[in-house]
Amino acid sequence: MVHIIVFVPSPDHLPWMEAMARQVQSSHVSIDAVHRFGTPEVLNQLDRYDVIVARGITYRKLCDLYPDKHITHLDFDGTDILDALVRCREEFHPARIGLCMKRQGLRDILPELEELCGASIRLYDVVDENSAFQAVEDALADGAQALVSGGTVSNICRERGIPCTYIETRTETLQWAVREALRAAQSINVERTKSNIIRMILEGSEDAVMAVDESGRVLEANGRAYQLYQLAFVANWKGRRVDEINPALTYIGNPASPCRDGDECVLTLGGQRCFIRYRLITGEAAAAGTLITTSPASRILQEERQLRKGLVRRGLTAKYTFRDITAVSPIMRSTVEIGKKFSRASSNVLITGETGTGKELFAHSIHASSDRMDQPFVAVNCATLPENLLESELFGYEPGAFSGAAREGRTGLFEQAHHGTIFLDEIGEIPVSLQAKLLRVLQEREVRRVGSTTVIPIDVRVIAATNVDIYQQVAQGRFRSDLLYRLNALEIHIPPLRERPEDILPLVENHLRALAAEMGTAQPVLTVEARRLLRQYPWPGNVRELRNICERLVVMSGGQPVGEAQLQGLRLPPAAVLPETQRGPAAELSVPKKKKDLAKELGVSRTTLWRMRKRQEAAREREDGER
Repeated sequence: MVHIIVFVPSPDHLPWMEAMARQVQSSHVSIDAVHRFGTPEVLNQLDRYDVIVARGITYRKLCDLYPDKHITHLDFDGTDILDALVRCREEFHPARIGLCMKRQGLRDILPELEELCGASIRLYDVVDENSAFQAVEDALADGAQALVSGGTVSNICRERGIPCTYIETRTETLQWAVREALRAAQSINVERTKSNIIRMILEGSEDAVMAVDESGRVLEANGRAYQLYQLAFVANWKGRRVDEINPALTYIGNPASPCRDGDECVLTLGGQRCFIRYRLITGEAAAAGTLITTSPASRILQEERQLRKGLVRRGLTAKYTFRDITAVSPIMRSTVEIGKKFSRASSNVLITGETGTGKELFAHSIHASSDRMDQPFVAVNCATLPENLLESELFGYEPGAFSGAAREGRTGLFEQAHHGTIFLDEIGEIPVSLQAKLLRVLQEREVRRVGSTTVIPIDVRVIAATNVDIYQQVAQGRFRSDLLYRLNALEIHIPPLRERPEDILPLVENHLRALAAEMGTAQPVLTVEARRLLRQYPWPGNVRELRNICERLVVMSGGQPVGEAQLQGLRLPPAAVLPETQRGPAAELSVPKKKKDLAKELGVSRTTLWRMRKRQEAAREREDGER
């Protein structure tokens, strides 16, 4: 509520003012009306009032006592002064009148006043009580026969029996002053509401927050900022420049030590490291100030750990371990042992191998066995996203960075993998233009979001995988050699199924068992002939193709034994029983089928099939050249 007090100049106006106060006051505004002359002790007891209405000496004294309060001047106008002069002439018939009041602006109209009231008028300046006594003495010494004045001089004259006419304030003037006071009260209420809202918002933050205006002066601070910056020991901290609160602080637009929206820094306060953020406060037309947020570094680290755990709970975690890898053959057991050794290191890893060999399985397992196992595991297929989307996915973007960008921006996958592992599958397909940016991330261990000018430090282990000859890509200028050397600090090759036939039947048994349990049916039993055919098949799609074949067997067998006839129904035997010299990917691809049907039957994508054809064509061209 806003409290108003009106110093009514005349006791005659007091009943009218009290009635008006009862009409206009509400739950937001209260009005008190008083009539006082020469009571300075009252003037010193007005702290509870927000708006004061007064005139003359009282007004000027209140301005000195309360420079921060809204004080409305109940001023005289020409009509009030002329009315008092005419009444003085009619009542006392003086030839000389002393006009005792603040004479600013009156000297120019003095001749007109003398003519209208028919008397000689002399001005005596009155600005306070001392000058009021002096004005009376001077006027009498100059031969004034009557005085015209405000309340203080009138009281002096009444006590000494000196003829004096009091300058009345018209009701219209009093009404205008009250309206001005009510408008001021409304503005104060609006500002208080805004301030309360800001304070509630600031107090809702766990951080220490200060809001400063465009010139760097403190507008508001929450309780945590009050404690952290010890504002209790800073006199009149509201309105003080923020660099007076702490010399290390600044604000957006500071000409001496400028900062920009989004800038961050570290500051030591009270012996603890704190993280400072500067954010722009915008108004309707221009910048309105700066929001300065101070967070203890220890709490930020704790929040970051909680965030990482949240990412893990959301599924950004490794789903497989080395126990999920079927390794019966010596070459596969050796490969698994290499993967386990790599998991204990912190260097980046490059996994090579044909499509479907289980490169992602190894990536998950390496992370799950490393000291980063409790941190996020983020996987991205570099071949499935266009270049512009791949960059924003990897590095994130700021709000409004490009058309269609989310309003709040987006955290990149590298940031999400902070302290953990990022798996870049099909790294050989990443565009050359993006390879330079990825190289910088690996070198500097920091990312810059799309549309941002600031960098974000990261701690991420990179596991990359490719099914193309990455060294041939380097030779052809399609992959940067310096990026390759950053990625292949440790390199592991996953052998295809045709090079480890001992693993085929164990893999088939494992998949048949798991798929049958998943579908709620009996596991198919393989005949000796079926087992021979499956073991002899070259499996161009590797483990991925093997799983697809197993799924078909579970669906089609109905729990019955699976023999040669069932495999022929899958069109598998023709390739499986080829002579040894013709067995392999080339033999399978030479079967006269449409590319779409062949890819479907092999359980691989058409893109993978196309790459396999290209590699075969390149191999044949090299052989022809050697001949």
